[in-house]
Amino acid sequence: MKINNGKMIITVNRETEKYIFNGWGASACWWSQYVSDEAVRKDMAEKLYGKSGLGLNIYRYNVGGGVNPEHNRVSNPWRNTESFYVYNDKSGKFEYDFSRDKNARLFMEECLSKGCIDTVILFANSPHYSMTISKEASGSFSDQHVTNISKENYEQFVDYFLTITKHFIDIGVPVKYISPINEPQWTWGGNVRQEGCHYEPEQVYEILELFSKEINKRNLPVKLYCPESGEIGGLTQDYFKRIQSNKNISDCIGVYAYHCYWSDNRVSKKSEFGRWIENNFKNETVDMSEWCELPCKHATTDVKSAVIMARVISNDIQFSNVKSWSAWVCVNQIGINDQDGLDYSDGLIVASNDFSNYKTAYRYYALAHFSKFIPKGSALLECFASANAFWVKQAENDKDDAENGYYTNFNAFKTPDNKIVLVIVNEDDDKEIEIKCPASSQTVYTTDENNTLNKTYAGKFKGKITVTKDSINTIILE
Repeated sequence: MKINNGKMIITVNRETEKYIFNGWGASACWWSQYVSDEAVRKDMAEKLYGKSGLGLNIYRYNVGGGVNPEHNRVSNPWRNTESFYVYNDKSGKFEYDFSRDKNARLFMEECLSKGCIDTVILFANSPHYSMTISKEASGSFSDQHVTNISKENYEQFVDYFLTITKHFIDIGVPVKYISPINEPQWTWGGNVRQEGCHYEPEQVYEILELFSKEINKRNLPVKLYCPESGEIGGLTQDYFKRIQSNKNISDCIGVYAYHCYWSDNRVSKKSEFGRWIENNFKNETVDMSEWCELPCKHATTDVKSAVIMARVISNDIQFSNVKSWSAWVCVNQIGINDQDGLDYSDGLIVASNDFSNYKTAYRYYALAHFSKFIPKGSALLECFASANAFWVKQAENDKDDAENGYYTNFNAFKTPDNKIVLVIVNEDDDKEIEIKCPASSQTVYTTDENNTLNKTYAGKFKGKITVTKDSINTIILE
């Protein structure tokens, strides 16, 4: 059902700042370890973290749990990680070898050299495999909600992660946050395809309390970035409230982070979560640290893949009050579907296994519409529409939320150099939108079926714009 309330007028209040935005990021997990060619490394680093590319300022580096050579359920080589913690046959002990994960480290160094990164986050999907119950980093052998680390190994996990953290800091990597827990609510067991570890809220609490004490004891200049919950529903509020209840943990938390999977078409759910954040975490920083389309139904060459991503970004900022937004992986493997021959990878860039072939996906431009024009330090402005078409699809059963959302979504920011940047994502029919905001000039960049971040207008402020169906438009007002 579609509810349309007539002509759309977007009003931007350039004097009412809601909060300061902290920027944009993505994960180097799984793929950067395979970038071995120097020319490829330099090109991709510029595309992602360079000023001519996306200019991302948040870098998520994966501290891999390693592969047990005796048994391993993860068949995709890209999803197996090289750990710094290695078994030494001569000593009969696990020891640190920081020469490992060479390609991933070199890629991060190349990206840091671009000068855009101010935030490095070290994150783990699982403890090291030697510390787990299954002796694999890919979760327990059960398909139930069972953790894969016993309590007697908590302190070893903390020591291992903080030892790696200190090494990175010592060699000059600007690590700002550490994230030892990732998507704790999922089962991460049985027939798994990647690293992961389940934790109940009490287990998250116990582990983070140990991390907090040791960070302070070792005087490490980092904060916790937690709990990286996998969705906005389920146990997420329980995780947030449980760790907030302990002063030692909450004092050590730099960011309350979550992932917004499974809510792409549920703007009411995002709004409800945003109100809960506003009421309970008003003075805290909350980030959306991971998203991709799940399941990925749109090919890399389909403009709809970009439009959906841009809409999710817009909704998370407008309705869920996030202070930064990060895509899942910068790069994923080319994923050709046997039925139609199209590539359904979820990365911003897609590549062959050895990176001899790689290309830019449409959704790269979705993030570019925000990251290239809205730098860290920009202020989210009050911005509203006089009318907007809303759609509702009733839930098929009592367990599911009704799908709903706006056909046209938008955000407005004031940049540090006093420009107004308005991003409009339109999934409705072609429409003319009136813009009410004091300005003398306007520049428009568009992505649609015929454009990929092309400059489509530059000149005098018109006070209106015609947006095509399934398009993203960034309007810069000066």
